[in-house]
Amino acid sequence: MTDKKYWLTGGFFTMMHRGVDFLLGFIGFMLLVRVFSPEEFGIWVLLITIVSIIDMARNGFIQNGMIKFLVGKEKAIQTKIQTASLWLNTALTLIMVLLLWTFSVPLEKLLNAKGLADLIKIHSLVLPVLIFHTHNMVLMQAKYDFKAYFLAGISKSLPFFLVILSGYLLDIKLSLIELAWYQNLAFLLATIMSVYQVKNYFNVRLKAQKYWLKRIFNFGKYVFGTNLVSMLTNSLDKFLLGALLSPVQVAMANTAGRVMNMVEIPVNSIASISYPKAAEAHDKKQSKLVGEIYEKTLGMMLSLTTPFWFFCMIFAHYIVLLIAGDAYLDAVPFLRIMAFLALIKPFDRQSGVFLDAIGKPFFNMLMVFGTFLYGALFTYVFIQWFGLMGAAYGLVLALFTTSIIKYIILNKFIDISMGQCWIKAFLNYPIMIKTLIDKVKK
Repeated sequence: MTDKKYWLTGGFFTMMHRGVDFLLGFIGFMLLVRVFSPEEFGIWVLLITIVSIIDMARNGFIQNGMIKFLVGKEKAIQTKIQTASLWLNTALTLIMVLLLWTFSVPLEKLLNAKGLADLIKIHSLVLPVLIFHTHNMVLMQAKYDFKAYFLAGISKSLPFFLVILSGYLLDIKLSLIELAWYQNLAFLLATIMSVYQVKNYFNVRLKAQKYWLKRIFNFGKYVFGTNLVSMLTNSLDKFLLGALLSPVQVAMANTAGRVMNMVEIPVNSIASISYPKAAEAHDKKQSKLVGEIYEKTLGMMLSLTTPFWFFCMIFAHYIVLLIAGDAYLDAVPFLRIMAFLALIKPFDRQSGVFLDAIGKPFFNMLMVFGTFLYGALFTYVFIQWFGLMGAAYGLVLALFTTSIIKYIILNKFIDISMGQCWIKAFLNYPIMIKTLIDKVKK
């Protein structure tokens, strides 16, 4: 695959995956807030937050190490790497299931969310099935098979969305318990789809080699820690609002959070396709190219997230009114503060991704852990002072601090320029406009 084709094909299907996932989740959210009370919806948000944390942490433990070691290796070596990754994934999943069953009731009490424990236990039952889904999704990225990645990815979100839509249109009031079981069914269907998609390059043995178990574990433990703490940091507002206030405030914060998830589409999509290229360039000792990829991809992110920031600042009231209704208008000022993450997250995300790509995951994990600690402190104090708005102040301040420090650390290993990132971002606009005009003319 040529370099140009890689970026176009990889970018298109990865962006499509993120975009479709977001769209289905967003519309599903708009339907659920009209079906459930703010308190019920807040409890569901807490479950989804826990599910996302588990998914991201487990994915991080396997993804970057597996991709880094698979790229460029012969088939026999790839089989050993896949086997080791699958065994490590299995061990981590069993630990997670045990933890969920142990702490489900204490979490329910801590977060003032009656019924949350049952929802957590229901989700834990599908985690062993998702071992293969996680493995297969990472394998598709390592093989640059972004079309398969797209199809397997949306096979998880589409069936669940259809359940929500059908219930809404047919006026069937699903309980939170029923919704959790339908979500498990969607995960099962997605796993079956992913197994089909990787049938040509899924190769594992029964016994894993100690050498590869150790290498992937030693690399993955940092990324696991990074992803876990990063997700906990992103969820601080929900957990602290639930513990200090109530699930109603959790629902308010989630309304703004759903809007801000739009930022994740270009940020995560571009990060997904930039990591393999950056890791490959670093392995070939092409330090200058790594820096160029960083500036190019960060510029791509900023050219998409900056207009979004402007839009949220101006139209926050109408956005909340449209997607959630009058009952959630308290989320308007919250959204305006959270919108600043559109300018901060690209720097935070890419600096972290490239620290992993150049073999420095420890620094990334250290910074993410720092964000969690001072983010928890900021958010806790600000919620005490400002209530709901305090959660937004705390998160934005914490992530801004971390993004600056991460950038400084990365700049010590590769030559990068913040100014060049912004220049490339603004230079993207004429290209995007020209491409759009050409498409219209056709």
